[in-house]
Parts: sequence; structure tokens; C-alpha cells
Amino acid sequence: MKILANIASLVFTLLVCKTVTAGEDHTTQILSEIENNRQLVMEQAGPAGEDSYIFLAFWDFDGTILHGDCSEGLVDDGTVIYQGLAQLVIESGHSKIYPVDGGFDRFWKDYRHMEHTISEWLAYPFIAQMMWGADTAKLEDLCARHFREQMSPHYFSSSMEMMNHLESLGIKNHVISASADVFVTASAETLPIDRSRMNGIKLKINDGVLSEEIIYPVTWAEGKTTKLKEIVAEVEAANPGKQVVVLAAFGNSYGTDGAFMKFVAQQQLPAGKATAVMINGGDEPAEYRGLFTCVQQTATQGDNEKPNVR
Repeated sequence: MKILANIASLVFTLLVCKTVTAGEDHTTQILSEIENNRQLVMEQAGPAGEDSYIFLAFWDFDGTILHGDCSEGLVDDGTVIYQGLAQLVIESGHSKIYPVDGGFDRFWKDYRHMEHTISEWLAYPFIAQMMWGADTAKLEDLCARHFREQMSPHYFSSSMEMMNHLESLGIKNHVISASADVFVTASAETLPIDRSRMNGIKLKINDGVLSEEIIYPVTWAEGKTTKLKEIVAEVEAANPGKQVVVLAAFGNSYGTDGAFMKFVAQQQLPAGKATAVMINGGDEPAEYRGLFTCVQQTATQGDNEKPNVR
């Protein structure tokens, strides 16, 4: 019965996802598709070619680039693989709400209560808000060190390969995450992405000190689509005479990333079609059926190589 169930599950996946590849050979196929669509777009401009366009790709962070979650950490079968940044900042004395001793357990209880019984729209900004009053420079130094020493080995190798290749083609990667902006921005030195293109849940900063005031949109679910549109508008405004083309989107959760990935997948490009890649996303809901390329990733940088640091 288990064998039959597994076969049925595989058949279902093949029917609803555009592409499922064995192992992690999917990177070549995905990059080829994006590169081909880039070429088709440039051909529309004639001799002007690449100079007529600015190409972008958008990524989720936790579970898409990083195996695990930078805020919550990664636990495997009861073993802590790496500590999350929420625990690190509390136990380093950067929260006025939660004390160093025993504060993280209190935070975790409060956070899970908000997430499961109230709303993610409240819970996810709270991770950033519990750090109000903290010196942002000290926070970023602490978080950047944790990325260098503990978390960057857990970046998915395939995601890093695809990001690096896209950058080499002149396709600018942008990250839109539901983690705190001060967290994801601190990862920039370990990624092929400039810190100005890292976006998380932002709070207003007054004289280098984090406040509780949210800078909208909250970059979760539909808020990610709103942020993507804002970024495109900003890039267009900074580059008059050029058209911004979003060629790809990458995520790992239908609930968190489905909306912005669907927006990208359903765009009308000057030519070709945008690519949307769901990584380890599980069963595909009906509203997204056939829109995404569905892949599985497990290999990380720490499996057989040093962290990829710029």
C-alpha cells in the first residue's frame, strides 16, 4: 500500500508541476530557460539589445536560499544544527522585552501564540519589534558574524549556483523575506547580492536605534508582491528610458511566496515567459497548478565546500 501511495503521489506531482527533475540537475534546465527568455526579450530591441532592458530575479530567503530559517534556526531530529537569530539577539542582550536569562523561552511562547492563534501579520513583524531600542550597527555585526560562522554553510548549493549564474548574466537578484530586515541584510556579505537588494520586514530607525514602527508593506504573502512592484518602480525611476523585466521568481512556500511567484509567472513579457521555481514546496494547491517549476533541493554548501563569501 505504501508503494502504491508513493506512486500515486508522484503521478499527481508530475501532473500539477511543470517540471520535476531527479537529483539536483534542475539548475541547468532552469538557468537555460531563463537565459533563453532573456535572449528573446533582447531580440525585441534590435541592435540596442541589452541596453534597452534591466533584468531582475526575485528570491525568498528562508527555505529557498537558506536551509532552515534565519530567525528560528534549524533543528534536525531534536539536534540543533544552528541557532536562530531571534535567540541569539535575546541572549546577547539586544531585547528590552525579553531578558538574557530565560527570555528566549518566553519569546518563543509569545511568538508561536501570535502565529497560530492570532495572525502571521502580527507574529512576523514582532520578531523585529522585540528588538526595539537596539543599536542597529551592533545588531548587524552580531548577525553578520552568525551568518559567516554558522549559517552560510547551510545555503542550498543549487540556489547559490543559480544566483551566481544570474548575476554573471547581468540579471540582478533581489531578496524579499518575511524575516526581519536587519537579519536578512546582515547576510549580504555571504551572498552574491548587494545589501541594497536585500529586503525583510523593516522598522523605522531613529539615530541608529531600532524603533517599533513598521515600514510597510509587511513582506509576507501578498505583501511580497507589493514590495516587488515597489522595487520595479524604483529601478525604473532610476533608469529612465529602460524597461525593467522580471525574468524569474524563487520560493519555497505556497502560503508565503505563492502570491509574488504567481504574479511573476503570469506577467506578459516583451517576449518569452518568466520562470517561477518552487523549491521543496510540497503539494501544489489548485490555484497555483501548472504555474511553477517544482524542484527538490537538499545539498548545502557545507556538505563539501567552504561558504561562498564575496
